[in-house]
Amino acid sequence: MHELLGQLAGIAEKIKHIEGNRQKLGIFLREIAESADIAGDDVLEPKLIYKVIANPLTKARIVGIDGGLSQHAYHGIDLILTRAVATIFDYTDGKLTAVNYWPSAIVTPTLIVISDPYSDEEWAASSSLERQRGEIDTAVNAFKIFNPNLLLLDGSVVPHGNDRPAKGSATVPRYRTVLNSFNALYATAGDRLAGCVEDSRGRRFCEIVGEKILANIKRPIVPELQKILAGTRDTNLLFHMLTVGERTCIFRYAKAEHPILTDLGVENRIFCFYLKTAEFDRPIRVEFYSEPDKAIETAERIASFVLPLCCHSGYGFPVPLIEADVRAKLAERDVSILHDQLVDRVGITPGLLKLRRESRPL
Repeated sequence: MHELLGQLAGIAEKIKHIEGNRQKLGIFLREIAESADIAGDDVLEPKLIYKVIANPLTKARIVGIDGGLSQHAYHGIDLILTRAVATIFDYTDGKLTAVNYWPSAIVTPTLIVISDPYSDEEWAASSSLERQRGEIDTAVNAFKIFNPNLLLLDGSVVPHGNDRPAKGSATVPRYRTVLNSFNALYATAGDRLAGCVEDSRGRRFCEIVGEKILANIKRPIVPELQKILAGTRDTNLLFHMLTVGERTCIFRYAKAEHPILTDLGVENRIFCFYLKTAEFDRPIRVEFYSEPDKAIETAERIASFVLPLCCHSGYGFPVPLIEADVRAKLAERDVSILHDQLVDRVGITPGLLKLRRESRPL
C-alpha cells in the first residue's frame, strides 16, 4: 500500500491535465454552439445546445420504474431473485401532493430457479433478462392503471446490448420474451415513455462532435481537440459544456443498423439527448420512443418534465426514480438466505453446494 501511495501524486497530475483538456474542449464547443449547423443524418436539430423550459407541474403525474436483482450460482442450480416497483408521484401547482406505489410499497421478490447447464455468459444474461422483464411488465401495468403524463425507466428504453444471445443460445426464449415486453410498453406508453441513464458511458455525442464539427473546422487547435475528444465520454465533455437547464441536440440511438433495434422493429423510433439537471453533477442521458416526425416535440416535453424532478444540486436524477431504486433494491444476502432455507429443507445435496471458490477451508 505504501508503494501505491507514492504513485498518487503522478496520477493526480494526470487527472488534472485530462480534465483541463476536456474543459478546454467544452468551452470551445460552447463558444461555437450557436453558429454550428449539425442537422442531418442522425441529428435532428441544427444547434448543439438548447434551453429547456421547466414544466410548472401544475397538474402532473409521473411514474418511475426500477428493479432489483440478487443472484447466486451454486453447484447444480442457480437462484435469481428479482423485484420491480412503480412509484407514482402526483404534483399540483408545483408541489408534490401524493406518492403511491404499485403493486405495493414493499414488494415480495420473485424467485427464479435455473437448473439448466448454462455457461457463465448465459447465466449472467438470464439474470439480467429476468430483471428487465419484471421492470418492463411492471411499467406496462402501471401505465395502464395510472395513466401518467410521463413514465420514466431507470436506464435504457431498449434491452441491454450484452444480453443479446448468440444464435442457438439457451437464453434465446428469455430474450424474445423481453423483446415482447418492450414492444408492449412502446404500444402502451408511446411518446410518454423515457429512460434516464444514471451513469452513461456512451460516446455518441462525442462522435457527432467529431464528425460534424471538428472535421469541418480548419484551425491549428483542431488536431489537439480531436485527440482530447478521442479519450472522452459524452458526460465527461458535457459536464464542461452545458449549464443547468440546458440539453443537447436530439440524435438517434444508433448511427447505423443496430441489432437490438432491428430485433425490436423500432430502428427509427428511439432517440436520445443529454440534460444538465444539477450544477454539481454530470448531465443525464435521456432516451425516448417517438415517431420521427414528432421527436423534437416529444423531447422538449420530456425534458420539461424531467428538469423540475431533479431537486438536488449535487445529484441530478429524477426523484421518482430515486424512490423506485430504494424500494426495489435487493442485497446479495437476500438470495443467500433463501439458499440456506432450501438447505434446511432438502439437506446438503450436490446441487445446493456452494462453489469451491466461496467455500475454501483456509
